[in-house]
Amino acid sequence: MRNRPLAALFWLALAAAPAATPVLAQAPANALAADTSWVTRSAIYQIFVRDFSPAGTFRGVIDGLDRVEAVGADVIWLMPIHPIGVSNRKGSLGSPYAVVDYYALNPDMGTRADFRELVRAVHARGMKLIIDWVPNHTAHDAVWTTAHAGFHVRDSAGRLTTPRDEKGNLTDWTDVAQLDYGNPALRQAMLSAMRYWLEEFGIDGFRVDVAGFVPDGFWREAVPALRRAVPRPILLLAEWGDPKMHRLGFDLTYGWDPYARLKEVWRGASASAFVQKEVSEMQAWPGGGMRLRFTTNHDETAWDSPPVTLFGGPAGARAAQVATALLPGRPMLYNGQEVESPLKLRLFEKDTIDWNAPGLPASRAFYRRVMELSRTLRAGDFTAVTTSAPEDVIAYRRGEAVVLVNPRPREVRFSVTGVAVDGMRDLLTDRTHAGTTLALPAHGAMVLAPR
Repeated sequence: MRNRPLAALFWLALAAAPAATPVLAQAPANALAADTSWVTRSAIYQIFVRDFSPAGTFRGVIDGLDRVEAVGADVIWLMPIHPIGVSNRKGSLGSPYAVVDYYALNPDMGTRADFRELVRAVHARGMKLIIDWVPNHTAHDAVWTTAHAGFHVRDSAGRLTTPRDEKGNLTDWTDVAQLDYGNPALRQAMLSAMRYWLEEFGIDGFRVDVAGFVPDGFWREAVPALRRAVPRPILLLAEWGDPKMHRLGFDLTYGWDPYARLKEVWRGASASAFVQKEVSEMQAWPGGGMRLRFTTNHDETAWDSPPVTLFGGPAGARAAQVATALLPGRPMLYNGQEVESPLKLRLFEKDTIDWNAPGLPASRAFYRRVMELSRTLRAGDFTAVTTSAPEDVIAYRRGEAVVLVNPRPREVRFSVTGVAVDGMRDLLTDRTHAGTTLALPAHGAMVLAPR
């Protein structure tokens, strides 16, 4: 979703989407790939091609792959790469989520040869590449609006309609038009378009924009079909919070709710209550499903603020990343997040990232370490840890490791119950802790493990 956070969308049914029609072949709703080992160990880096380099091109991304590897990411998620609509365009450049042609590339980004070269370059490094997919709506001047007039929802006068939110109210997405999933031909066309990028260019999956706005029946058919389309595991990330998306076959769903709660902790809410909520949610989570863990993304940076602003400076941004990235799930960084800049990257304009910011080597090393820890900490055994400062310290256990984060702009001294911290090693700094009392500086963090 492009114009506001999805915090209001958690756990909601699809009230406003077109009614589902029977599909031709129902597949198991939990049809996950046979081998998803790289998916379950992935660390994702979201790229807005327009801003990632001065040129804003695929070749600019190729030239910047060293930067992505430097922060420990191994999956690149490209925001939409298709041509952008002109009709009802927002801003001077328009939103990448106003797609004109699902089979075409935005000419500002480069050619098909350039995109193929990018995919090859990513794969040559042992990395994966997924693209953003926008199945709920198109630009008003999309090719389907004229080539297939029945593919869109239309009003009584035959005009294209603006998408509605989960309550049936019109959104402010006036630059896009709602697709009609009551039309079986639209469903088949959408599935064919998605298969095209898997088969023709060898991409490794999709991040699906507002996936919950699309009827469940489509995903019951499409997810297994996409996994069967290529003889390799693919990653399917749903921009949606409801765990039902895992039962429909998605690997990852958005951690919008935890992200919102984390911001509340930074504003003074209970740190231990944040952890207890996460433990309760994970205990009820569908088997095989994972949360996407983030402290920003294209929506949050554009419409709210970057992490350095939200979490009280670079130290706060790093502490927030530790707190969320080491929770069960998979971590994500957004498009220059490691630069730790307060610059908002707007969706409808160009705001090039300054890759020469001071202190970048140190911040890259920090984020890389957190990404590495997200892969090495034991997947199970996620429990809360009791401290003498429950309101002020985020504390949880991942296997033998204990994650401790101070969300406060002041030092916090505390002890922990049930963990012999004396002699444990901080995996963030490789220092040994001595004593039974701990002290975290303002926005400090530790990941303690036995030597």
